[in-house]
Amino acid sequence: MKSPHASIYQISPYVAGNVVPADFVFRHNLASNENPFGASPAVHNAITAYVKSSTHTYPDGNAIKLRHKISETFNVPFQNIVCGCGSEELLHLLARTYLSPADEVLIPRYGFSVYNIAVLSVSAVPVFIEREGEHKTLSVSSILSAVTPKTRMIYLDHPGNPIGNFLDYEALTTLIQTLPSSIMIVLDAAYAEYMNVSESYTAGHEFIEIHPNVVVARSFSKAYGLAGIRLGWMHAADTVIDAVNRIRAPFNTSTLAQHAGISALNDLEFVDKTVAHTHEWRQKLNMVLHTSNISFIPCCTNFTLVCFPDRATEFYHSLGRNGIIVRPMTMYKLTDYLRISVGTEEAMTALFEQIHVFKK
Repeated sequence: MKSPHASIYQISPYVAGNVVPADFVFRHNLASNENPFGASPAVHNAITAYVKSSTHTYPDGNAIKLRHKISETFNVPFQNIVCGCGSEELLHLLARTYLSPADEVLIPRYGFSVYNIAVLSVSAVPVFIEREGEHKTLSVSSILSAVTPKTRMIYLDHPGNPIGNFLDYEALTTLIQTLPSSIMIVLDAAYAEYMNVSESYTAGHEFIEIHPNVVVARSFSKAYGLAGIRLGWMHAADTVIDAVNRIRAPFNTSTLAQHAGISALNDLEFVDKTVAHTHEWRQKLNMVLHTSNISFIPCCTNFTLVCFPDRATEFYHSLGRNGIIVRPMTMYKLTDYLRISVGTEEAMTALFEQIHVFKK
């Protein structure tokens, strides 16, 4: 039997945040950057209505009603939107559509591991952009220095995961204007809803009309609480949408996902409350870490990356035995770090108690 192409064996399979040792107590999951409040009640009502109705018909393969709702909400052209089974599917579709073997793709060091998987799955070559300084920031100069004549694409985590920083508007503008138009710039804005506190941030939608090599990927998994539904969307130029639609699975978003997405966008007050809670408790977490003399990388989203030199594994197991699950960063080779998502008030209070105990 024919073997898979060689680059497949360079891929380390993705490991989800809820994979934990058997002796852990699963009370508070702060490992997966999920919305601790779930989804809006409007979404639950839509799901219930769907389950009570028909499930035997195929979904709308073009997600027309959902795309109209996204267009209305985010002020982007309807015809320039494609929906996917999470934004992750769209990241893969871009790789399949535009990359050939030996093409180089720039990926930020410690960027979302799916970028590397998508690149290697089509036998392209990942080239990692080094981050700088204590907070491991990404700069325009470091990106540009990694460009070669073989560069075809850059996946830019915007903001990042697990490194939660981003290029501000000025830096992003410089990057887009400086890079050759032959290089596709994929802005992965899965956490954009949490960035309303930063005046220097833009998801990047305004660049697409003038720079058709820019693509913005968005997700319903985070602030909208639809991680289990699997729904994302992408805003791109006409030519990109046309090309991706040619290989996209005919029914890649279910009727249930489409109803849930529309209902989520009909209740933005729920999202605003979630984001406000997240910012409040992330700031409280940062203060606890600061007063406990624990270093961390500042972030504007729904998690904090915390450094425990030589003790990250010890604290991870200590938390797990006390009912709090966080995310070790060993898969990113950040062995001294734990990524801690913002949870409910109850979960965060329990976490703070364990931090105080651990530091004694």
